[in-house]
Amino acid sequence: MRIAINGRVLTERKGGPYRYTLNIIKELSKIDKKNQYHIFVNDDVNFNFELPSNFEIIQKKTKSKIFFDYIYLPFISYKYHYDIWLFPKNTFSPLIKGKTIPVFHDIIYFEKELNFREFKFFDNLHHTIMIPINGKISTMNIAVSNFTSKRMQDLLNIPEHKIKVIKEGVEIIFTVIKDKNLLESVKHKYNIKEPFFFYSGSLSPRKNMINVLKAFNLIKDKIQHNLYITGGYSWRDKDLFSFIELKNLSNRVIKLGYVPDEDLVALYNLADCYIYPSLYEGFGLPILEAQACGCPVITSNMSSCPEVAGSGALIVDPYNPDEIASAMLSITYDNHLRKKLIKAGKINTSHYSWTKCAQEIILLFEHLYNK
Repeated sequence: MRIAINGRVLTERKGGPYRYTLNIIKELSKIDKKNQYHIFVNDDVNFNFELPSNFEIIQKKTKSKIFFDYIYLPFISYKYHYDIWLFPKNTFSPLIKGKTIPVFHDIIYFEKELNFREFKFFDNLHHTIMIPINGKISTMNIAVSNFTSKRMQDLLNIPEHKIKVIKEGVEIIFTVIKDKNLLESVKHKYNIKEPFFFYSGSLSPRKNMINVLKAFNLIKDKIQHNLYITGGYSWRDKDLFSFIELKNLSNRVIKLGYVPDEDLVALYNLADCYIYPSLYEGFGLPILEAQACGCPVITSNMSSCPEVAGSGALIVDPYNPDEIASAMLSITYDNHLRKKLIKAGKINTSHYSWTKCAQEIILLFEHLYNK
């Protein structure tokens, strides 16, 4: 087979689709030595692993996503006649020639009951138009969770037989660190004071950090913890910083900024708890990352979060700051509960791997190729 992958997301911010694409390419390159892969990117990409000879990076430098996706790739598809096209970030041009597989990480654009717009206007408009079209004209759709598959059926009327659920994995770098000197060096680097609660990711509205802050404010006098959060500034995050200022929390709620993966692993290891009561997730990869590092998790009872967390997390109503606060106190003072969650979390992560994900994708390629 000749397989093409749209790798444009690898030149964007290192969010969920970036991690997904990088890990899929890495695992495919390890286990598939017979099929030919062309990975199309619109700028320089530095892989932290070596690609075998049956993998080739093809670069077409451009800042225009529209040109790259809707003009350049269709032209390439007619010129070189690929058997399979994989689109790791859900949308593609209807003009693509070949069997098409978009990957749906979520369909938040259509979740009207959430009552907020997650992305900027033109990004939102593009996905609102193209996702329903792509879901129907694609050869097969990959959903990263059972929850996302069900929402695709309910909201987009995509039949179940056109959806293949292939769940994500957790990278092996996310593990328990036994090197105390390494942990101390990360604490010193970011001026971390223990004990602390931790959140890593976007601060966009769906991440629900405003209710985490409200919960933290309710119990701040009952605990010694700080709350550390990572990441850059996000879409519509002003309310968070206004709340921190209003409640005089700036000495207890501390924004670390961008944190590289190796330091992120250490922070998961050091934290008393990872807090992730998101209003909406198509998968929720940080849940697995925290569990793999032996960090107890508090997460939401909504969307895919309970599906991914299994029994390795305290499940809360994300709209209820009192319930989030109660869970934070339980993690703080109930050592038996902490140990139980850590053990269950490690067991849960054993069911997820990027190797398994890539193997299932190869099987799907072969099925569609022979169909």
